[in-house]
Amino acid sequence: MARPERETGARPAPMSVWIRPERARRDQPTLTRDQIVDAALALLDAEGLDGLSMRRLGTRLNSGATSVYWHVANKDELLELALDRVMAEVTVPAPEEGGWRAAAAGYARSLRAMIHRHPWTVTLFGSRPMIGPHATRVLDEVLTAFGAAGFTGFDLEYAWSLVVDYVIGAAGSESSWAAHQTEATPQDWIANLGPYLDDVGARYPRLAAHIREVWRNETGEVLEGRFAFGLESVLDGIEARRPHR
Repeated sequence: MARPERETGARPAPMSVWIRPERARRDQPTLTRDQIVDAALALLDAEGLDGLSMRRLGTRLNSGATSVYWHVANKDELLELALDRVMAEVTVPAPEEGGWRAAAAGYARSLRAMIHRHPWTVTLFGSRPMIGPHATRVLDEVLTAFGAAGFTGFDLEYAWSLVVDYVIGAAGSESSWAAHQTEATPQDWIANLGPYLDDVGARYPRLAAHIREVWRNETGEVLEGRFAFGLESVLDGIEARRPHR
């Protein structure tokens, strides 16, 4: 019987913490998965992705890294668990309560609020399939909402993905600004940049006038208005593409 030829350069099969076989309970350390995720979230929320390492997590838990590795194979799997945990915070209104558009808007605002609480999530979206229990619950409810608009198949995928992409981009930018402007106000920026803005205004008067007009307002009001305008525009575009009934 001929032996099969050995494959060269074969890629490893993709892995996920959600498909890892459960280990025997008798071998489980006293440290639980929930305790590990709680500690990881505390590090992530305080210091971002760069602040999380398996060693630092073990130190925070007063436990060796072996206990952590019993539950997860690596940092990527730990991030899968953390991301799914915060997805539990995202809600999707039922389309029966106010129609598909109200459900989509409610979902968008809930996702945005979650990202503001956990800015480290931004770069994780799209990095691997989100198949944890909380993420799949959210996705099923989102598909129900956009299905109520009449979308099916790939059009359904494109419609809800458009909203997600808009929220991630907007909330990511908002969170980045907030993280780096904890004390300075827009008025502070205008005051400190006064001579520079005067120079810019000599060359680009419309731009300088626009900056001064917008930055006179509170940042929160400007960001909220910008997000609302963008979300309504996105939903208007989706509305225009709804299948005729």
